[in-house]
Amino acid sequence: MGIKIITDSICDVPKEYAERYGIKVMPLTVHFGDESYKDGIDLTLEEFLAKLEKAEVLPTTSQVTPGTFIEAFREETDRGNKVIAIHGSSQLSGTYNSAVMAKEQIGGADIHVIDSMGITLGAGMMVIKAARLAEEGMEPEEIVREIEAVRENMKHLIIVDTLKYLQKGGRLSLSASVLGSILNIKPILTVVNGKLEVFEKARGIKKAITSVIETIKGNGWTLDGKVIGINHIADLEHMQMLEDELMREYNIREIIKGEVGSVVATHGGPGAVALYFEI
Repeated sequence: MGIKIITDSICDVPKEYAERYGIKVMPLTVHFGDESYKDGIDLTLEEFLAKLEKAEVLPTTSQVTPGTFIEAFREETDRGNKVIAIHGSSQLSGTYNSAVMAKEQIGGADIHVIDSMGITLGAGMMVIKAARLAEEGMEPEEIVREIEAVRENMKHLIIVDTLKYLQKGGRLSLSASVLGSILNIKPILTVVNGKLEVFEKARGIKKAITSVIETIKGNGWTLDGKVIGINHIADLEHMQMLEDELMREYNIREIIKGEVGSVVATHGGPGAVALYFEI
């Protein structure tokens, strides 16, 4: 008997960590018209972005179904495992609710479902932490309490390089998108109560990275001795720039690096870089 950690592709757990800790990642589905692709399985990020660039209308995404979760949960409980499922924010995806419905249909106390209230690697870091705690021998109920505590203190600082995809998705007016492109404005997003919000804007990616560090300092936070996460959407260069600046400022214990999946990239578009950390 063991503990199986299950998550979904919105949480963007890097593949090497999923393999290292035996984390099961349930893929959401991306739809380009009549064509459907499993997130992270049927398309590489490069292939997805090439299709996204040509698309006049943004692709749609669909959550993992309750039936798929029932199958995954039963597979683990039949093996004698207990399940901890940690999912992307319920305010941004219906996948968490699907997992809850599956748990309710199966019943029993061996399945725990957590709403991370986070997105991409901000949620993924909670998944990785849960897997590490399970490996250390912590009981499921204790792990749930630990992750719920982490959830309250997880920060997301996401620099979006282009406003085009946010505009295509109806999140910005066309005039705001055009103005942002002309002025080279880079919005910096954060997560508040499980939802994405623009909290600051900077002119150019370098100033945006500086603004991220100033935000950390201005709030009296530190990354010294911390495990942090950084990831990107087809912009390894600027993710490296972010990492270099952070390493100059702080004595960071560990950096979990990754790439954003196609579901989140639908709205972020290429050129986004992000930082995640627990205060």
